[in-house]
Amino acid sequence: MTYYIQQIHHFSGNHKDDKSLRQELKTYGVDARRLSRFTQLALLGALPLKAYLAEKSGIYLGSSFNSPSKFDKMFHQLTAQNLPSPLDFMANINNAATFQLAQTLQINGNSLFLAVNQHTIWQPLQLALLDLEQDTTPSALVGWILETDNGQQEGACFWVISKDAKSAVKKLTVLPSTDNMKEKDFLSLVQTALY
Repeated sequence: MTYYIQQIHHFSGNHKDDKSLRQELKTYGVDARRLSRFTQLALLGALPLKAYLAEKSGIYLGSSFNSPSKFDKMFHQLTAQNLPSPLDFMANINNAATFQLAQTLQINGNSLFLAVNQHTIWQPLQLALLDLEQDTTPSALVGWILETDNGQQEGACFWVISKDAKSAVKKLTVLPSTDNMKEKDFLSLVQTALY
């Protein structure tokens, strides 16, 4: 079976504070006050692709960790004040970003979040391709998100994949092995895989 990349969007969160991300989301009509930085990065990576998605499109996300900043805040508050925050906990569970994407993009197809690293980076894409092969989804929004403060590239990279060759920007071919790319962060791996 042949699959095609319909659209690609990269969003860089480097050098942008949370307030800047919330302001950008406001231009899309999204109130981001309670959203984690991770979810904000996901939304800013995916929202420009809304016009290329169908109601039954699937969402397939991969990341090494959900929201480190939200987790650190939650953990500090718990250890310092012995005060759990249910809202912070809810914002930090892995499917929070997929839920927010589905709700904001008005999609009700399959959705999942996978923890990935350099060796398993293509798993969200592979699962999306399986659903496309089985015709359980007309198109797939496949994304990789990274929230970090350690100098790696922070942001989101999303592809819209389908079987339709007419409006494709690129034919999906064999993806490169990640065994020799250990020095790169995984957002860079995804971006360079296309070129």
